[in-house]
Amino acid sequence: MPKCLHLEEITQPAAVIFGLRLKKRRKELGLSQAQLFERTGIAPGYISYIENGRANPTIDMMVKLADAVGLQIWDMLRPETEQGA
Repeated sequence: MPKCLHLEEITQPAAVIFGLRLKKRRKELGLSQAQLFERTGIAPGYISYIENGRANPTIDMMVKLADAVGLQIWDMLRPETEQGA
């Protein structure tokens, strides 16, 4: 069960953390951005912006992308101190 986040624990914006984790997971799965588009309907160019921290995706998009790479949105957003917990 997720616990509350304290603002002082957050060192990067959530969209940046999400994008970095999306890119890492997509590459682990051997997926191209075009293949991720096929799974989500989100344009490859926009996926690139998300992965590089230049976009602020909606929660609906984050859920769709997390699901497409087999993760829960919480796994994509939680602080580093809780990774693998």
